[in-house]
Amino acid sequence: MHRPSAQRVKAIIKAAPAGLALMVCSLMPAQPVQAAEFSISPIGLQFVPGSRSAVVGINNSDQRPIRFQLSLVEWTQNAQGEDIYTPSNDLIFFPRQITVAAGDRGIARVGPKQTPSTLEKTYRLRIEELAEPLTEVSGSALAMTITFAIPVFSGVADVQPQVLIEPLQLKENAVVATVRNTGNSHFRIESLELQGADGYVQQMAGWYLLSGASRDYSLALPPEVCRTQKQLHLNVKVGERIFSSNLDLDPSLCGT
Repeated sequence: MHRPSAQRVKAIIKAAPAGLALMVCSLMPAQPVQAAEFSISPIGLQFVPGSRSAVVGINNSDQRPIRFQLSLVEWTQNAQGEDIYTPSNDLIFFPRQITVAAGDRGIARVGPKQTPSTLEKTYRLRIEELAEPLTEVSGSALAMTITFAIPVFSGVADVQPQVLIEPLQLKENAVVATVRNTGNSHFRIESLELQGADGYVQQMAGWYLLSGASRDYSLALPPEVCRTQKQLHLNVKVGERIFSSNLDLDPSLCGT
């Protein structure tokens, strides 16, 4: 079982490598309320044949108790590679609600209902901080809560990611790269980098690509740069591996 290190949650949140943290703000009649401080560990779960259950720890570093609500969604991707979330009961998880005392650690247990298959299924376990009841009736402030959406993968992972880069295309002053996952399990695209012969570089971040899904990535290529290039080279980084593709350019197609 892969267990990434805990990710500390503060008033300003950045998405973790495997878990997605969302901050929800609402205008409520109360004195200023700060987001609670807590950590989740691990921030990703993988169930394979033989797995029984796993423990997710919720560590409360705040000076007050924090209430949480847990829910599960199935995670799929549509034809454009966009994430789709659907409520699910495919996994066993409990408790559904938990209060963690200040300085304490609460635990939730998660496990498959049946033996994972060779075709991976993907979920997100949502751990949602519940807002405390407000007692003040004067003034206004932003009440902030945080939801973590932990990736849960159930199935046998491919030993090597099955990455297919379809022929690169030049469209509307951009190079469009379609990346397809032809394997039985997910992988994460760390980055895409477009390189030209004269040192031109265009980069962008990637995201998860689930089994059987594909996503288009558009990397800008201004016409004045396009006309100076004979060939472009694309590197797609997946984990520690690099997958590459080339595009030969016709200056007449570079636009204006």
